Formats: sequence, structure tokens, C-alpha cells
Amino acid sequence: MINIERSPEAPKYLNTQEIKDYVDRAIQFKNDRENFPIPKKPTSYRDNDLLKAFDRDFFSKCYLTEEKFPNSWIMDVDHFIPQSERPDLVYEWSNLFPAQHHANMMKPRKTPDGGYLNPCDPNDDVENEIIYSLSVRGFNPTFTARNHNNIKAKNTCSLLDRIHNGHNYDTQKLTETLRHTISKKYDIILKKINEYKGTPENSQERIQVLRELRDHLSRKSSFTMLCRSMPAVSLIKEELFD
Repeated sequence: MINIERSPEAPKYLNTQEIKDYVDRAIQFKNDRENFPIPKKPTSYRDNDLLKAFDRDFFSKCYLTEEKFPNSWIMDVDHFIPQSERPDLVYEWSNLFPAQHHANMMKPRKTPDGGYLNPCDPNDDVENEIIYSLSVRGFNPTFTARNHNNIKAKNTCSLLDRIHNGHNYDTQKLTETLRHTISKKYDIILKKINEYKGTPENSQERIQVLRELRDHLSRKSSFTMLCRSMPAVSLIKEELFD
């Protein structure tokens, strides 16, 4: 996960009268379930400007796996706080996140006690409150809370482990493609670092390799935090992180 600077201005669709009416009914239902029916949601909220906002703020990446896609149309719209817990937040901009379909389906529909780290909350530094690591050849992504007393960080690490590695035989197979894709990115970066070591200082070749490494390790690229955890990356003295 990376820290995200979400635009404070909600996409226009989320401020339409249709959405406002739904939110009013959802609040009534939440406060008095006996006298108000379950509100019926509008047909869809995968509106053009919402998904464009995801592309802009989240770089077309799943906020959980950091897998990058051509655009956010390919992903699901995940509710950070589940709809079952807060129906009034179903169309709240700050509660909507782009998520790869399998990651969205594997995320539990009940928030654990203590909650999760929110990558859009400046008080939740997901880049530093979690230690990211990979085994040899980029396999076995692992997530560890830097402070074991931070319940939100521990919950988030458990969630990321579940989504990356599965929690039973079926989900282990389901997440195998994700792990393989991470491993391929690991190999690409390792190859680029070896190229860097073999180029003369201040040469055109070295400058080009450094540019490609910066692109691979950028916050806009896939699997940023896992790739930045590679020991080989720390051996490069030049500033590679944006």
C-alpha cells in the first residue's frame, strides 16, 4: 500500500440529487430500522467521473495489492467501511477505493475491532507503519506491523496477507497469478540493477538504466512498496524514490 493524496473534491456524480436522496434514506434507515425500509440504491455508481478520479488519485492501482491496470474501469469499487455497517457511506467519496476484483471479494465484509489503516488518512502512514518484504526471487510477500501495539497496522497486515497469499487451498490458487506477477517485477528490477552495476559512471547507459529503475520503483508503478523492500534496491546510492 502507498499513501494516497485523495482530492478533497468529490466527483460530480456523487453530489447528484439522486445520490443525495439515497443518502438521506440510508441515514433514516440506519437511525430507525423499524419505521424506514431498506433504501434502494441507484442503478450504478461506476460513473465516468468517479473512475477518472480513481485514475488520477490512485494511479489506476488497486489500493490493496498495488497491482496497476490500464485504467480503473477494470477494477471494483470497494467500500473501506462496508455497506452493511454504514449504508449512509455507500456514496461517500472518502469511503470509495479502487480494488482488483479478487482482492475486493476476499476482503472480509466486517471490519475487525480497531479497524484498518486508511492510505488516504494522513494520520495512517501505511508506507512506514508496515514492513514489506519478499523472499528470494520475489515470492511470498510478507507484511509486518512495525509497532505490534498498533492494532490498525496489525489488522491491515493480516488483510494484505490474506489478499496476497490466500487463506485456504482455493484462495491460495486464486492469488497465485498475483504472486507470479510480483515475482516477474522483482526479476525485472534485479536485472536492471545488474545492468546499472555494469555501466560506466556518468554514461548515457547508466542514466538510462537509472531512469528505468526510477520508473519501476515509482509510486505510480505496480507493487511499489514490495519492490522498494528489495535488498538490492538499497544498494543503489542514487535517489530512486519519488
